[in-house]
Amino acid sequence: IGQSLEGRDIWMVRVSDNPNLDENEPEVLYTGLHHAREPMSYMNLFYYMYWLCDNYGIDEEATNILNNREIWFVPAVNPDGLVYNHDIAPNGGGMQRKNMRQTCSGTPDGVDLNRNYSYQWGLDDEGSSGNGCDETYRGSSEFSEPETQAIQSFVNSHNFPIALNYHSYSNLLIYPFGYSYENDVPEEDLNIFIEYGQEMVQYNEYALGTGPELLYPVNGEACDWMYGEHQIFA
Repeated sequence: IGQSLEGRDIWMVRVSDNPNLDENEPEVLYTGLHHAREPMSYMNLFYYMYWLCDNYGIDEEATNILNNREIWFVPAVNPDGLVYNHDIAPNGGGMQRKNMRQTCSGTPDGVDLNRNYSYQWGLDDEGSSGNGCDETYRGSSEFSEPETQAIQSFVNSHNFPIALNYHSYSNLLIYPFGYSYENDVPEEDLNIFIEYGQEMVQYNEYALGTGPELLYPVNGEACDWMYGEHQIFA
C-alpha cells in the first residue's frame, strides 16, 4: 500500500472467503507495529490470520467471520524500525520506537508515527513533542511521514466501520478521544465504544478506557484520526 522512509514495502493482507473479489461485506481493519519495539503487536495479527485460515470450514466462528467479512491487515506500519531493531539486537531487546528519519543529533532519532496523524496534531506538548530527540516527536507536520501517508490513503479508499490498531505497551483497550481529559465523543458513540470494549475485555480482563484515563494524553494518534475524521470505531 506504500513504501517506508527507507523504501521498504508496507504490506496489506486481505483475508476473506473470496479475497480476490470485492464483495458487499463489512470491512474490518487491523494494524500493527506503529512502534518498532512492539513486535508482539504484529505477530499477534499473524497468529490471528493463521487461526482464521487453519479453522475455516472447521470452526463455526472462524467460518462465519470469513464468509461474512472482508478483513484487511497491515501488520507492520513501521518496517524500517523493525529491521533496525533486528540488526542491532538480533536476539531481541531493540528499543527503537519511531521510524528512521534523522531528527536528532544523538539518539533516539525518528518520528513517532502514532503522533503524526492529522486529527488534533500538535495540539500541545503534553500529548506529543515538537523536539526531534523525544520519543513522542510528532514530525514536522501532520502526515509528514510516508508510513502514515500510506495508512491515510488506504483508509480513505475504504469504508471501515471498525478498526483495531495493535500495540503491546500494556494490557489495555483504549478508545478515543486521547487528546484531552474531557472526552467530547458524543454519548451515543461513547456508549458503543464502551459496550464493544466490555465484550472484548471480558476474558483477558484488560483495562478499558481512554488514553488520558489509563496512561496519558496523546494527540495526532491513529485511533483519534480514524474516529474523528472517518467515524470509524477505532
